[in-house]
Amino acid sequence: MSYKSSRPSWPNRGRRAPGRACPAKCGGPILRVRRTRLACASRRYRRNTLSARWAGPIRSMPAGNPIRGCPGHRHSSACPAHMEGERAGDDASPCDVPSGPTRENTRNSTGDVTGFLKQQKRIFVMTRKAPSIKLTLLAIATAVAISPAAYSGSKFAAVAGQDRLAAPAAQGAAKAEQYDRFIVSYRADAKRLVANTRSQQLTTASRTLGFAVRPMRTLATGAELLRTDRKLDDAAMKLLAIELMKDPNVLAVEPDRLRKPLMVPNDPGYAQQWHYKNGPGGINAEPAWDLSTGTGVVVAVLDTGITPHSDLNGNIVPGYDFINDPEVSVDGDGRDADANDPGDWHDGSCSIFGTPDDSSWHGTHVAGTIAAATNNGAGVAGVAHGAKVQPVRVLGRCGGYESDIIDAVTWASGGTVAGVPANPTPAEVINLSLGGSGACSVAEQAAFDGAVARGTTVAIAAGNSGSDVANFSPANCNNIIAVSAVGPTGALAGYSNFGAKVDVAAPGGSGAAPAEANILSTLNLGAQGQEGEGFAWYAGTSMAAPHVAGVIALMQAAAAAPKTPAEIEKILVNTAYANGGFPVSCGYDKPCGSGVVDARAAVAVANGSEPLPSDPPPPPPPPPAIPLSNGVTVTAIEVLKNGRIRYELAVPNGASNLLFAMYGGTGDADIYVRYGAEPTDTAYDCRPFSAGNNENCFFPTPQGGKWYVTIKGFAATSTGISLYPSFVDGNWPRALEAEATALSSHRTRVNLSWTHGKRNVDVWRNGAILKTVRNNGATIDTFRIIGSGTMAYKLCNNGTAECSDEVSIDYASKKK
Repeated sequence: MSYKSSRPSWPNRGRRAPGRACPAKCGGPILRVRRTRLACASRRYRRNTLSARWAGPIRSMPAGNPIRGCPGHRHSSACPAHMEGERAGDDASPCDVPSGPTRENTRNSTGDVTGFLKQQKRIFVMTRKAPSIKLTLLAIATAVAISPAAYSGSKFAAVAGQDRLAAPAAQGAAKAEQYDRFIVSYRADAKRLVANTRSQQLTTASRTLGFAVRPMRTLATGAELLRTDRKLDDAAMKLLAIELMKDPNVLAVEPDRLRKPLMVPNDPGYAQQWHYKNGPGGINAEPAWDLSTGTGVVVAVLDTGITPHSDLNGNIVPGYDFINDPEVSVDGDGRDADANDPGDWHDGSCSIFGTPDDSSWHGTHVAGTIAAATNNGAGVAGVAHGAKVQPVRVLGRCGGYESDIIDAVTWASGGTVAGVPANPTPAEVINLSLGGSGACSVAEQAAFDGAVARGTTVAIAAGNSGSDVANFSPANCNNIIAVSAVGPTGALAGYSNFGAKVDVAAPGGSGAAPAEANILSTLNLGAQGQEGEGFAWYAGTSMAAPHVAGVIALMQAAAAAPKTPAEIEKILVNTAYANGGFPVSCGYDKPCGSGVVDARAAVAVANGSEPLPSDPPPPPPPPPAIPLSNGVTVTAIEVLKNGRIRYELAVPNGASNLLFAMYGGTGDADIYVRYGAEPTDTAYDCRPFSAGNNENCFFPTPQGGKWYVTIKGFAATSTGISLYPSFVDGNWPRALEAEATALSSHRTRVNLSWTHGKRNVDVWRNGAILKTVRNNGATIDTFRIIGSGTMAYKLCNNGTAECSDEVSIDYASKKK
């Protein structure tokens, strides 16, 4: 995978498209207007430059009406908005949102606005050659930035920024992504093939599949990166995975997806940093700074790199550039110790419309939120201004590959990466303000597990698609802290992802005008290459995550001994809920974290001066799996790509020849089966993993109890699938129940009932046969024991070990 920061591109750059609808009709602002007169509702007005990265669907349109400015589209609900971050063209209408991804396998950053802001009233931000108001809506983790310039005309329809990753519904309309880089993960106990045998396997796979498969390198986690000589669609990827998984040591074959960039100080910009205050959406940092400033803690920022900035230079330690592909790195070389950000501008190569885009300087903005120099009479403040930032470059032109991010996570946390010098200052905290759609891959989960095992806490932006974070990685991975975004009112931002995977919320900005409602931090002012330094308001979960990373640095610096990542997460979650409860508009029906992070409370618990608050109330249990019946076929099953449908089957003791047969329909789905617990992508008892829907799992001598089945969609929506469960019933006694009643004179009566079994059954009590009875489905045991205790019973077919599960009763005798 790769992550990147991006903006929407627009056709007809620099001129007004004929027949384009007014912004109010599409529900979004006109983007990037350079002193161009626009007629709208018979009114004329001037606007300064406004650059915005679009991140999601626009306001609903009348059903069946063609969208003016969106040629060829008849849309019933919203303008197509699948782009994750091309630049809006001059005089562009929000109806012109592109309808397809710019580049296969790309992930977006989670929040930023490139450029600078020059306010009408506060000439605070440094300017470029001409006055402009530049804000960027970064896709995945970055959302929308809004200009503070005065508006003369009808009401400005500001749209909350959503990720450039469109919501799943919107994505379905886009062309399916194709990949030519794949990560092969191996089982933990796997015995690897020797090099020549592995080479022979790849040669065989190439010959069988009809395209070349070549090794690229081994990742720090032990996974292997491969490349094919052409991009593969879902069907071809499935065939590649099937071929490589003929090696039983292979756990998963997954695409290498491209990700995209999702004390009171006297700094003059601090007055505009509402996000540090104790308001509804702030993190209450001021009293926390009396307890800790983060001194001695290193925070790794895995992003676009860093640019020189007077408000940052003193808080930077050497990092590394992990971008291996020269087309992405654009700095003329591969991996090296120079994490300088050369800019991620492009001439249109990242846009389906060929629209150029300026550099975002996303990593510099994120770094400033974490550790900008504070109380120095200049610039802005950082959350953990005593900490050090380690810039680790993983995002470049059009984003960054997941394989590079995996190695960067390993190195930043103190792990070993082949060919890269050891990290002299391993980070206690990693910030990832990037992401993209899809499940958490086996390979990236291994990287996070490794980082956590080394004591590093990982904070990740939830994404800006306004959707369930379960569909967006890496925020949906385990062992990390996923962060949603709120605005100045404390309410969940409209662009922010949500869901049960989110741990806490933090300020990410409203994603709407005025600009001051968003996040102010450090930036470079160059359009392409670096120029002067400045500051800008950005919005998105990309901006929320570094607030949490900064608070973690404050906690670790205040703690007597380093806290484990699990302890850090627990403190953040519990203190956030105890100091404000769920964010506005969130709850168990729409979870977005336990609350807005409270820096003071978290630091006070970390240093031991306050006790850990109690846990938030638990969510309601998830809906149960759909029950299956022996021999009864379930038909007309439909499952979306990456969707899951859960089933369970109660299998009695003594059953044999257990079969789960999936067949028929269209598309490509896979069946996962597991005894005793629901299967996952990496934990299962059976996963045939073949092309199409015809897959079987067979167990000749199954264990009695619950068996769980998951049908997961692999390609586009699979429909008309049937699932047939069956087993041969051995007719053993089952469903044994026991009820004890205290009688007089220290006697106890136990009523036993059961189903099934042969003509005569043996009643066992406490490991010995009590009696043999005719199988009428019930019997009584009466005993006299003074005192209290436990009796254990089971029923077996007479003279055999064909028994029910054991049940126990507690008794307490009484004299009368």
